[in-house]
Amino acid sequence: MAVQQSPSYFGKLACLFGFLLLFHSGYSTFEHLSYLKAVDGHESGLPTDIVVELLVSVAIFGLGIVLVADNFKEILMETEMAKQSIESLDARPSFYSFNHRGRAVFRNVVLKK
Repeated sequence: MAVQQSPSYFGKLACLFGFLLLFHSGYSTFEHLSYLKAVDGHESGLPTDIVVELLVSVAIFGLGIVLVADNFKEILMETEMAKQSIESLDARPSFYSFNHRGRAVFRNVVLKK
């Protein structure tokens, strides 16, 4: 079995910081559009600082996701199945059948002693 790595704290911190920046850029966009609506201004696009904040927040959030994510698994099923034991493969409770038709089929059969 592969050793599980714990997610880095720097990655978690980058995710949190990126998310907060993303939230702030969304709030700034909402405030800018509501200001334009209040002064009857026409939309000429977002200010550059909001766009830059959005791009930086997406980059930081993406970096945090990459640092927190676990290792990739193999695409081929054979390599994943080779890592498991036969006991874990055979123990599938969904295939156990306790309600079968044996009692109904052999109801009239008399066993000789």
